[in-house]
Amino acid sequence: SVQTDSDKRKQISVRGIVAVENVAEVKKTFNRHLHYTLVKDRNVATPRDYYFALAHTVRDHLVSRWIRTQQYYYEKDPKR
Repeated sequence: SVQTDSDKRKQISVRGIVAVENVAEVKKTFNRHLHYTLVKDRNVATPRDYYFALAHTVRDHLVSRWIRTQQYYYEKDPKR
């Protein structure tokens, strides 16, 4: 079957991403960035590495919310 642009956009939606609502989730995301983005563990990580892991964690949260807002604006076309 042929997919429309709208169908394709819905497949890459971030709406399924859970918002950060608790400390455990923030810690999990922080550790994921420390290990997989910065390729460090707690034995060799510097304060700078911790800063960047936290910065990536905050960025993830903000970007997912921003994208959800943009998708809402695209679908509903509210007056701004």
